[in-house]
Amino acid sequence: MVRFSALLVTLLLVAQASAQAKPTSFVIKRVHVEQAGIWQEKSDGDETRERCARFHLSDKAATRWFAKAKEVTEHAWREELDWTQCFAKGTLTTADGKTYAWDLDRSGRGHVKVSDTVSTYLSGPELPFAK
Repeated sequence: MVRFSALLVTLLLVAQASAQAKPTSFVIKRVHVEQAGIWQEKSDGDETRERCARFHLSDKAATRWFAKAKEVTEHAWREELDWTQCFAKGTLTTADGKTYAWDLDRSGRGHVKVSDTVSTYLSGPELPFAK
Protein backbone atom coordinates (compact mmCIF):
# COMPACT_ATOMS: atom_id res chain seq x y z
CA MET A 1 0.00 0.00 0.00
CA VAL A 2 2.84 2.41 0.82
CA ARG A 3 4.49 1.74 -2.56
CA PHE A 4 1.21 2.34 -4.38
CA SER A 5 0.67 5.63 -2.52
CA ALA A 6 4.20 6.79 -3.31
CA LEU A 7 3.74 5.88 -6.97
CA LEU A 8 0.41 7.73 -7.11
CA VAL A 9 1.96 10.88 -5.61
CA THR A 10 4.85 10.68 -8.08
CA LEU A 11 2.49 10.30 -11.03
CA LEU A 12 0.40 13.26 -9.87
CA LEU A 13 3.50 15.45 -9.56
CA VAL A 14 4.72 14.43 -13.01
CA ALA A 15 1.30 15.11 -14.54
CA GLN A 16 1.19 18.59 -12.96
CA ALA A 17 4.67 19.43 -14.18
CA SER A 18 3.98 18.30 -17.72
CA ALA A 19 0.84 20.45 -17.90
CA GLN A 20 2.83 23.67 -17.46
CA ALA A 21 3.42 25.72 -20.59
CA LYS A 22 6.77 27.03 -19.41
CA PRO A 23 10.12 25.57 -18.37
CA THR A 24 9.48 22.72 -15.95
CA SER A 25 13.06 22.01 -14.89
CA PHE A 26 13.11 25.06 -12.64
CA VAL A 27 10.96 27.88 -11.31
CA ILE A 28 12.23 31.26 -12.46
CA LYS A 29 12.13 34.13 -9.98
CA ARG A 30 14.15 36.79 -11.79
CA VAL A 31 15.47 37.39 -15.31
CA HIS A 32 18.18 39.90 -16.21
CA VAL A 33 19.25 40.85 -19.75
CA GLU A 34 22.98 41.57 -19.86
CA GLN A 35 23.24 42.34 -23.57
CA ALA A 36 20.94 42.32 -26.60
CA GLY A 37 21.55 42.93 -30.28
CA ILE A 38 24.51 40.55 -30.38
CA TRP A 39 25.22 39.56 -33.97
CA GLN A 40 26.93 36.28 -34.83
CA GLU A 41 28.20 35.84 -38.36
CA LYS A 42 27.13 32.57 -39.95
CA SER A 43 27.68 31.55 -43.54
CA ASP A 44 24.05 30.71 -44.27
CA GLY A 45 22.31 33.51 -42.37
CA ASP A 46 20.69 36.53 -43.96
CA GLU A 47 20.53 39.03 -41.08
CA THR A 48 22.84 42.01 -40.97
CA ARG A 49 24.83 43.45 -38.13
CA GLU A 50 23.02 46.79 -38.59
CA ARG A 51 19.57 45.24 -38.36
CA CYS A 52 20.56 43.19 -35.32
CA ALA A 53 21.76 46.34 -33.55
CA ARG A 54 18.08 47.39 -33.43
CA PHE A 55 17.16 44.30 -31.36
CA HIS A 56 16.53 45.37 -27.77
CA LEU A 57 15.20 43.18 -24.98
CA SER A 58 14.19 44.41 -21.53
CA ASP A 59 14.19 42.32 -18.36
CA LYS A 60 10.39 42.50 -18.38
CA ALA A 61 10.10 41.29 -21.99
CA ALA A 62 12.58 38.46 -21.32
CA THR A 63 10.61 37.42 -18.24
CA ARG A 64 7.41 37.29 -20.34
CA TRP A 65 9.23 35.20 -22.97
CA PHE A 66 10.40 32.65 -20.37
CA ALA A 67 6.85 32.41 -18.98
CA LYS A 68 5.58 31.47 -22.47
CA ALA A 69 8.48 29.20 -23.46
CA LYS A 70 8.33 25.42 -23.51
CA GLU A 71 11.13 22.93 -23.03
CA VAL A 72 12.20 21.04 -26.15
CA THR A 73 14.76 18.34 -26.81
CA GLU A 74 18.27 19.28 -27.84
CA HIS A 75 17.65 17.61 -31.20
CA ALA A 76 14.52 19.70 -31.84
CA TRP A 77 16.34 22.86 -30.73
CA ARG A 78 19.30 22.24 -33.05
CA GLU A 79 17.58 20.64 -36.04
CA GLU A 80 13.92 21.64 -36.17
CA LEU A 81 13.61 25.20 -34.86
CA ASP A 82 14.36 28.30 -36.88
CA TRP A 83 17.32 30.38 -35.77
CA THR A 84 18.65 33.85 -36.37
CA GLN A 85 22.08 35.42 -36.14
CA CYS A 86 20.81 37.97 -33.65
CA PHE A 87 20.54 37.16 -29.97
CA ALA A 88 20.52 38.38 -26.37
CA LYS A 89 22.16 36.92 -23.30
CA GLY A 90 21.68 37.24 -19.59
CA THR A 91 21.11 35.45 -16.32
CA LEU A 92 18.12 34.07 -14.48
CA THR A 93 17.66 33.23 -10.83
CA THR A 94 15.56 30.25 -9.80
CA ALA A 95 13.35 29.74 -6.76
CA ASP A 96 16.15 27.85 -5.01
CA GLY A 97 18.49 30.86 -5.39
CA LYS A 98 20.70 29.45 -8.15
CA THR A 99 21.75 31.65 -11.06
CA TYR A 100 22.16 30.38 -14.62
CA ALA A 101 23.32 31.96 -17.88
CA TRP A 102 20.95 32.01 -20.83
CA ASP A 103 20.89 33.10 -24.45
CA LEU A 104 17.89 33.75 -26.63
CA ASP A 105 17.82 34.42 -30.34
CA ARG A 106 15.25 36.56 -32.07
CA SER A 107 13.52 33.55 -33.62
CA GLY A 108 12.45 32.34 -30.17
CA ARG A 109 15.09 29.70 -29.49
CA GLY A 110 16.39 29.80 -25.92
CA HIS A 111 19.15 27.97 -24.11
CA VAL A 112 19.83 27.87 -20.35
CA LYS A 113 23.24 26.57 -19.30
CA VAL A 114 22.66 24.54 -16.14
CA SER A 115 26.25 23.23 -15.94
CA ASP A 116 29.20 22.60 -18.24
CA THR A 117 27.49 19.43 -19.49
CA VAL A 118 23.77 20.11 -18.95
CA SER A 119 21.53 22.61 -20.72
CA THR A 120 17.82 23.23 -20.94
CA TYR A 121 16.58 24.00 -24.45
CA LEU A 122 13.55 26.22 -24.97
CA SER A 123 11.21 27.33 -27.71
CA GLY A 124 9.01 30.38 -27.40
CA PRO A 125 7.52 33.27 -29.34
CA GLU A 126 9.60 35.18 -31.86
CA LEU A 127 11.00 38.46 -30.56
CA PRO A 128 10.51 41.59 -32.68
CA PHE A 129 13.09 44.23 -33.48
CA ALA A 130 12.72 47.53 -31.65
CA LYS A 131 10.77 50.07 -33.64
